[in-house]
Amino acid sequence: MLVNLREILQQADKKRYAVGGFNFTSLETAIAIVAAAEAEKSPAILQISEKTIDYCGLELAFAIAKTLIDKSPRPIAIHFDHGRNFPLVKKAVEIGFSSVMLDVSKMPEKERIPFVKDFVEFAHKRNVTVEAEETVIAGREDYIQGEAHMFTDPKRAKQFTEETGIDCFAVSIGSSHGKPIPNENLHMDLLAEIDKAVSVPLVLHGASSTPKPLIRQAISLGICKINIDTDLRLAFTDEVRQTLRDESLYDPRDVLRPSIEAVKKVIEEKMKMFGSSQK
Repeated sequence: MLVNLREILQQADKKRYAVGGFNFTSLETAIAIVAAAEAEKSPAILQISEKTIDYCGLELAFAIAKTLIDKSPRPIAIHFDHGRNFPLVKKAVEIGFSSVMLDVSKMPEKERIPFVKDFVEFAHKRNVTVEAEETVIAGREDYIQGEAHMFTDPKRAKQFTEETGIDCFAVSIGSSHGKPIPNENLHMDLLAEIDKAVSVPLVLHGASSTPKPLIRQAISLGICKINIDTDLRLAFTDEVRQTLRDESLYDPRDVLRPSIEAVKKVIEEKMKMFGSSQK
């Protein structure tokens, strides 16, 4: 059942759990995301990045997601992740995405609020929710290259969210995109300040392999959406390597089917950790 992000996150914010934003990179990972949502009776966010769109095309990526979601009884959003190609994000709104993210961290600061405000008005007229990131989050993944953290300023976050009218806000508190960084430190005191300053649900990017105690603490301090991508890629490719040890296999479907199950298992574990199972 296709829903927008607002419907999912309002419940999560009220009941203090988080919903996973899971990126799909292929048909198999998309199947795994929806199957995990059904197995755990959890809401979910099926995310599509610009690199996935370059790989298979906007229309095909959307068609894969919507076909799977339309057959599912679970509430699932189709979300454009880390949109920096703004004409492409606009097209995603027009073809039926239920949610989009604007990454305006590379824009001149004085242009960010007016641009996002106008885009929010455009999206809301079509019942599409908008997430935004204003501060660079470190790490490397797909086309995201944040060399160093620029931590979110709570006062600026309050101004940005109130003046733009966005539905949720991505914070920079020390997490990183891509493979986990040793001794990663999430600044929980800063997150608590942001949560007090901002009235919309908060989003944590770069949470693959973040320890469970930190995840649970972040949720208690206002995080309602947690993005997971790298852990899914690692599960998928590790399983492919194991499967290909059987040299008798030559049917791609037989090669890839175990990877669907491996990714599904990771997602189910994340849903339990986030508290969205049975919700």
